[in-house]
Amino acid sequence: MQFLEKRIEFLERVFYNGCERTEYDMLKSIIFDMDGVLVNSEPVHYRAYLMALEPWGKTFSYEEYKTYVGTTNAVILDGLIRKFKLPITRDEFNEMMKEKKAYLYERDGYPGIDGVPELLETLKAAGYTLAVASSSPYENILKATKALGIQEYFDVLISGESVERSKPAPDVFWKAAEILGTAPGDCLVVEDSCNGVRAAKNAGMACLGFVNPDSGNQDLSCAVRLTDSFREVDAAFVEAVYQKWEQSGL
Repeated sequence: MQFLEKRIEFLERVFYNGCERTEYDMLKSIIFDMDGVLVNSEPVHYRAYLMALEPWGKTFSYEEYKTYVGTTNAVILDGLIRKFKLPITRDEFNEMMKEKKAYLYERDGYPGIDGVPELLETLKAAGYTLAVASSSPYENILKATKALGIQEYFDVLISGESVERSKPAPDVFWKAAEILGTAPGDCLVVEDSCNGVRAAKNAGMACLGFVNPDSGNQDLSCAVRLTDSFREVDAAFVEAVYQKWEQSGL
């Protein structure tokens, strides 16, 4: 009841002008993708793949890499092994990638996304529970959120490697909602990739699409609304996105 009282008080104050909401039609949890949303990591990952491919003299374009955005490491590794007929296993390639990424992050740090810490603080203060549901390995999620000083805002950190199917399947979002104790219809997802917004739709969740140029020309048409800056997003903004989704039946 404390959660509901806090949420209703907030909505009456800043958005709903005194119109009481019930626990059955209320946005309770916000689930964030990590790469390209909380961390501007895609260019770093691409550089790491190029470094890992150097022993075989292989390369591929950033445009091709962007088609993998939103999928798990296993999907990318298997795709590159097939493409270049690499004489290594997925596990061996993955170890190479871990080494290259660690080197780049240690050298250059984790590139944050403008406005993210302030947004997380605002949403947490408004009473939402927050989660990360990323295709990245759990170890990477821990390191990135800790390095950026945002780990404290999240109630749950979920890796796509802990579920059977990768995005655009809804599994990672369903698992986040289950651990949060929130029904899928009471969640909103923040995503920057085509696979991610499709996964949110498949999960039966509202979705705010984040337009990140470094994530490529992603089809975010499944999102309820798009933004290219978290500076314009606050609790009233996400409530408006959620209400639009609810009313549209998307």
